[in-house]
Amino acid sequence: MTAIPTPARSVFETSPERLHPFLKSLSDRVVDGPNWLVRKKTVCDLMLGLDAFFALPAAERRAMLNETAEESPDSEQGPGDFRRVLPLYVAAILEGLKEERISGAEQAAVYLLSLHPEHKEAAEQWMLADPRNAKAVRKIMRTDRRYAQLSKRMAGHWQEMLRKGFATEGGAQGA
Repeated sequence: MTAIPTPARSVFETSPERLHPFLKSLSDRVVDGPNWLVRKKTVCDLMLGLDAFFALPAAERRAMLNETAEESPDSEQGPGDFRRVLPLYVAAILEGLKEERISGAEQAAVYLLSLHPEHKEAAEQWMLADPRNAKAVRKIMRTDRRYAQLSKRMAGHWQEMLRKGFATEGGAQGA
């Protein structure tokens, strides 16, 4: 088992207040899972469902929510915009679970998707603690269709963040 440090900064501190009930509701749905096999499936299904919803044209999303453009300025966001916040949503879910330790591959796999570096580091430490742990997580990445879809959607976000980080560092070095 590997300890999970409390994130230095909560998603609930940095996200808009109006988003808090929604983030809490995501976490509430996941916490009901009796084990991490069920919780991983729930996280993946929730995030893929939200991704599919944001892939719809803005007018269809507004119609489904019975709202007008004036009521929801975010309704013009598309799939690319939503994929940038997927790691934030996963982080909010994990914050809501308030877990203290990583003890299994499914749990570690989900923690790897979080926005919080503390979550990722805990999952990585768990994987490094025993080669069988890392092998089990890699198997999930290869064989779990939902997880593979979710991680593929998030990969673009992380590549963009790395490019921005490297561009910023390079610019600072060149100055």
